[in-house]
Amino acid sequence: MATDLEIYGPVPIPYQRNGRGSAKQIGKNEAKEFWECEQACEISNKQGCYVFALKAGRGYRPWYVGKATKSMRQECTGLHQLSHYNEVLFKGNKGTPVLFFVVPGGNKVKVSKTIVDEIETFLIQTVLTKHPEIQNIQKTNLPKWTVKGVVRGGRGKRKQNASDFRKMMGLSKSK
Repeated sequence: MATDLEIYGPVPIPYQRNGRGSAKQIGKNEAKEFWECEQACEISNKQGCYVFALKAGRGYRPWYVGKATKSMRQECTGLHQLSHYNEVLFKGNKGTPVLFFVVPGGNKVKVSKTIVDEIETFLIQTVLTKHPEIQNIQKTNLPKWTVKGVVRGGRGKRKQNASDFRKMMGLSKSK
């Protein structure tokens, strides 16, 4: 039986500015404030995965992927995670910090640890292909193979046969 998950977010994370520069910081008080907002409160007890990103312009840049096998509240704003987020912010990377969540929908809260681990690995490896500066250390070994124009196949215009193959396999963006 499949485990159906949904995306929640992006949920902005409160932060404080450090001096005049662009450096920001997320502390314990900001984490507490985050969980008091309605959107974060909805998923605070759920299990699943989360992605810390910075919103700049019209896009998002992912910086850290994590998993929560207890609850989101317990695991995605802990001291270890905040240190990863703050390392990104201290470097002066521009953007508003946000969290995306991959969690069960409705009243469901639990996801098997095996599935959460598979999703985390998939998300880390997906982010790595576009953004190698990701903060994660574990699960960052990409497979040693590519399929040009299909999987980790580099940049440039995709050939028509590769586009057709991606569409056939369900790998292309749906319109």
